[in-house]
Amino acid sequence: MNAGRVFLGSVMMAVGVVFVLDANDVLDAGEALGSWWPAAIIGLGLFHALDRRRVTSGSAVLVLVGGIILAITTDVFGADIWNVAWPITLIGAGVWLVLGWGRRSVRRMPDIDTVDGLAVLSASRVATRSDQFRHASLTAVLGGLTLDLSEATPATTGAVVDATAVLGSITVLVPRGWLVEVRGIPVLGGWDDTTDRSAIGSGAPRLEVRALVALGGLEVKHAGRWST
Repeated sequence: MNAGRVFLGSVMMAVGVVFVLDANDVLDAGEALGSWWPAAIIGLGLFHALDRRRVTSGSAVLVLVGGIILAITTDVFGADIWNVAWPITLIGAGVWLVLGWGRRSVRRMPDIDTVDGLAVLSASRVATRSDQFRHASLTAVLGGLTLDLSEATPATTGAVVDATAVLGSITVLVPRGWLVEVRGIPVLGGWDDTTDRSAIGSGAPRLEVRALVALGGLEVKHAGRWST
């Protein structure tokens, strides 16, 4: 299960339901979305925790931040909270920069055949050297994510990468000689496969990339390859 794909699909369905209820005079869509949009941030954190089958620091921060913003937009803290909310946000952003929490993170998993990665308002890089690589689940939301497969080998049946980029970018690095197929759904976004097809022989390792790109981008290329 790809957390980003489930998240985006759930948000789209929820918004559709809100507008159906608005059309039937059950509620006001503008007011409802204006008050409850932070629930999407909470949902992303929950889906990420579900995808990894554990609560990570990233998913916990998403749920916490989403919950605080939701409490503000629904006036749980009162209308005057806006007078202190933005200074607190500014202070938090400053602390984030000073301590370097927003720097690029790198996770290398030498022998893992199943990889997952998430980048939210940040840059992240995941890598594996597995000789039986099978699957990767990647999600980038307002951030950049790189999957480095330059030292990996797909399983004999091939490997699959499920990639979801929402206002973000995903890069997949593969060795020369791999047969790469990219397919999926671009929504005001796109993808690019710049791998060298001339190096592909019979029985070449196969990689299928299933992409969902919304206002973002995805690129599959060789390490150090800047252009076709």
